[in-house]
Amino acid sequence: MRYVPATAGSDPSFLLKALGEAAGELARAFGSVRERDLLRPAGWPDEGWCLLAVPFHLVQVERGVQEQAAIIAMHRGREVPDIPHVDFDDIPFEADYAEADLELLLDELHYLRRRTSYLLWDLSERDWERKGLHPYRGEVSIAEIARETYQHDLEHLWQVRRMVDALQGRRG
Repeated sequence: MRYVPATAGSDPSFLLKALGEAAGELARAFGSVRERDLLRPAGWPDEGWCLLAVPFHLVQVERGVQEQAAIIAMHRGREVPDIPHVDFDDIPFEADYAEADLELLLDELHYLRRRTSYLLWDLSERDWERKGLHPYRGEVSIAEIARETYQHDLEHLWQVRRMVDALQGRRG
């Protein structure tokens, strides 16, 4: 995953708006997809992915991001709290999502993102700079976590649109 520079989307209100819109944008991107196409393997540059894998992956990432932000936000000690690793680059195994229902995944993503947004809305500007200790990256702020999640959303939205466009090209 590419990390977003601190200057891109650094305003908490911008990040909250962008994060809040992502689940709806993803649902709209799936509007024209037929169920039988959800497990169709994607071509380059999305090899290893299929459409159903994307919302499954985003749900997994959102759970992790929500946990990271909650740990940092609720920590009141002097030391920086440990936060778990969230693998933004993980491509899930088909066996983990093959039987998943698209609508349920999209609903779960919407619900989890709303919970994350509520958590972030309650933070002061100073709280956004509070940090957790990531096992590989060192200290990471809530603002950085939100920015990376925003970038991750954008990457997968473009990915879904590419994959849907490719399917529509094959139908034509």
